[in-house]
Amino acid sequence: MGDKINTLIGQDISLIGNIYYKGVIHIEGSIEGSLIANKDEDSKLYINKSSTVKGYVDAKNIAINGKVSGNVYVYGLLQLGSEAFIKGDIYYKSIEMEVGAKIDGRLVICSKDEEIDLHKIDIESISNSNTINNN
Repeated sequence: MGDKINTLIGQDISLIGNIYYKGVIHIEGSIEGSLIANKDEDSKLYINKSSTVKGYVDAKNIAINGKVSGNVYVYGLLQLGSEAFIKGDIYYKSIEMEVGAKIDGRLVICSKDEEIDLHKIDIESISNSNTINNN
């Protein structure tokens, strides 16, 4: 997968609702909803330092330098920048953290994609979730 950005959500944009995507998505604005990658394709999610996401995030590879209030499910590499703040649990295979990154939650290492999927299904179901709102 190249570094070509398929979707850019700019700094002045606020979205409410889940986003299902494939490829590379770069978030600079604010999202109230989850970011969910297509499992059949390689994906990369960038969350810029000016960004806030209220919902869970899911991708093959994720780079966070902003704020995420929700769980993080990463099937490849998670990179946390110095200004990253995660308020939620992180389910991962591989992680890199810069000095200054903050996590208010658990780090759960998973050896297989299926293990991450099982955690996600259990946690993000409507009856168990604190990130899904029924309106």
